[in-house]
Amino acid sequence: MRYLIFFILLSFSLPCLSQLTDDQIHDLKYGRVQQDTSYIYWLPYQSGKRYLLVQASNSAMSHKDELSADFKMKTGEVICAAREGLVVDSRSDSDKGGLKEENLGDGNYVKIQHDNGSIAKYWHLQKNGVLVKIGDRVQKGQAIGKSGNTGYTAFPSFTFSSD
Repeated sequence: MRYLIFFILLSFSLPCLSQLTDDQIHDLKYGRVQQDTSYIYWLPYQSGKRYLLVQASNSAMSHKDELSADFKMKTGEVICAAREGLVVDSRSDSDKGGLKEENLGDGNYVKIQHDNGSIAKYWHLQKNGVLVKIGDRVQKGQAIGKSGNTGYTAFPSFTFSSD
């Protein structure tokens, strides 16, 4: 019974950790921050597929002050560009991953710079799972990598972040 009560309380409190702060809400409410709605990103995976969103932007776990989303995926699932742009950086040689600080720099990734200068990052790709090269111009929806379990991660997953 004690575990049931704990689980119920935890279930209701976790959503609070992923909400905007009061300061952020006031900034939006009073027009001090303008949201850029001029571009709609595609989901960073193949059309028709569905994956569990395990962590969203500004969550207390590991995305504090980040515009990032973690999706639980089996290793080898196809990752697609959420927006067109130029591949400016990538890594695909790591096979290390886990929830240890030493794994923070071990993730495979692709970074794409968009025409407005913003950069999208696709993390936790499998070893040799990068399907594009630095300098490639990619289109929205194009396959750019394969999901994996590299870097700071608890299980096979994929993280999409943008700045």
